[in-house]
Amino acid sequence: MNRFTIKKLTVSGGGHQDSIIEFIDGLNLIIGPSNTGKSLIMDCIDYVFGFTPKVNRPSKIVDNSNGYTHVALEIKTDNGSISLKREIGTTKVSVISQNPDIENGTYSSDRNAKKNINDIFLKLIGINDVHKILSSQKGSTQSLTWRSILHLFFMKQNDIDRESSALLSPNAMGSTSSAAALLYLLTGKDANDFQKPEDPAISVAKRNAIIMYIRDKRDQLSQRREELESLLSKHDISDAQTMIDKISSEIQALQTELNNATQKSKKLMFEIYQQNSKLSECNTVLYNFNSLSKQYQSDVKRLGFIVDGQIISSGHRLASHCPFCNAELKSDPDEDYVTAAASELAKLGKHISELSNAQSSAENKKKSIENRISSLEEEKNALDSYITNELQPKISAFKSELDKNLQIIRWQDELNRIHQEEVQYSADLFEKETEEDPKTVKYNILTSYEYDLVNGFEKELVSALTSSNFSGASSARLNMKSFDIEIDGHSKPTCMGGGYSAVLNALTVYAMTDYIYKKDGYAPGFLAMDSALSQLSEAEHIETEDSITYGFMQLLISKALDRQVIIIEHKDKIPFIPKTDTSKGIRVTEFTMNKQSGRYGFLNDVFNPEN
Repeated sequence: MNRFTIKKLTVSGGGHQDSIIEFIDGLNLIIGPSNTGKSLIMDCIDYVFGFTPKVNRPSKIVDNSNGYTHVALEIKTDNGSISLKREIGTTKVSVISQNPDIENGTYSSDRNAKKNINDIFLKLIGINDVHKILSSQKGSTQSLTWRSILHLFFMKQNDIDRESSALLSPNAMGSTSSAAALLYLLTGKDANDFQKPEDPAISVAKRNAIIMYIRDKRDQLSQRREELESLLSKHDISDAQTMIDKISSEIQALQTELNNATQKSKKLMFEIYQQNSKLSECNTVLYNFNSLSKQYQSDVKRLGFIVDGQIISSGHRLASHCPFCNAELKSDPDEDYVTAAASELAKLGKHISELSNAQSSAENKKKSIENRISSLEEEKNALDSYITNELQPKISAFKSELDKNLQIIRWQDELNRIHQEEVQYSADLFEKETEEDPKTVKYNILTSYEYDLVNGFEKELVSALTSSNFSGASSARLNMKSFDIEIDGHSKPTCMGGGYSAVLNALTVYAMTDYIYKKDGYAPGFLAMDSALSQLSEAEHIETEDSITYGFMQLLISKALDRQVIIIEHKDKIPFIPKTDTSKGIRVTEFTMNKQSGRYGFLNDVFNPEN
């Protein structure tokens, strides 16, 4: 399918320097304090998109002019860029196109004009022909226009927190035309494909079937309610809550003790390792000492033989002549080697004594290390035994008891939910039983929304809500009667205030547009939202990473490269501000409201009186 994104917005004229905002095909985050022109950016884009100011829907760019004369928008398509420029206060839009599918020239925002600007935007998303969609239950039709679908991709500040469905146009009279337009974007079905209204007799048969279904569901709920009431009659819910608090405290204390004991065991293990290293070193020293001692003993024997031999021979007179030939025998002139041997023997005695002392010291050190290792191992074994045999069983037992009490709470929560569902089923049953038999044929666009189509969207919605840490996300569904989102069986206006409604509307539209892309439906390549988080105030005890705002930002960042998203928001409402990184599809534009630092606001030469 054809897609287009917003590349640049320019406000010019009146002697001012051009005020420009550039966008990337990713997450564009525009932040700053109030009165810096953030919402004006949306008004300017909307103005080029063909917005016509009215008494009840004025335009900031027209009604609060700051001397600027023109608003220009550069958009990016697969076949070339297109520049659109509209003079403030007129309906004329000048178009310069590098896309061969779009003709250059002057167009008009007037819906009755021959060259309507709406036709350009419809053509850019692949809608080339005129299509009629159902506009009322009476069967009347209207043309599908760019303005009739823009609310799904462009949420202004005044519309984002509305109690009505974000899937319906704020300007629509009833839900039929908006639901029909969305159906076309998803499936390509227009009024010509719409199924004929149901015969009144068939409607009655269906109603009776619904009545039987509701009765059956109510009976099932009643049976389960009785089971739960029987189970809860044996327990006191307040005691269970008290026990949960007490047991949780005990588990926390034991867990802390377990963590400390485990850390101590690791330290002991490390010290045992160190001592074993020392023991190994000591054994090496003793081995070397023993080797040296053996060498000394060998030397002692050798030198001893020499000295002892000399002592023995000194008691005999040596012959002066040979007894065989009578030749004179000369005595050995070098008798000092014996003296040297005796001296060396004396030195060896000293070395052996010193070695013996060193060996004794090493043996004592070895014994001390072995004793230390034994003591450490005994301490570690005792600690590990305490962990295994006492701490862990205690924690396990407490957790088992905790689960029993939590089960009581779960039973009570289920009972409360069943009570609510019984009331709702009773109300639905009353409504169906008192419903008048249909006498006239009515066109109901919602009957064309098949289950698989709706269920596919609901999966995208649950995924977006879950990623954004939205409570009850798994129960989110599209109520086909109100054509709006409900969570845990509660409609949006009844279960949450304006701040939560705004972010839920934003996530609803995010999920729906994502679903249109996956269905390869008709849609531009951008989604723009103003002040989705501005009114949201979450409970103080909620950790930042568990908050909706944090989850919402993480969702946008994680999918930044998937498509263009423009977020305009107050800086203090964002839990964290990512850094501009075009490789990751992130661009941050910040207005400071400070003439000396950064960019003051959107419009050049426009400042607040106090600044």
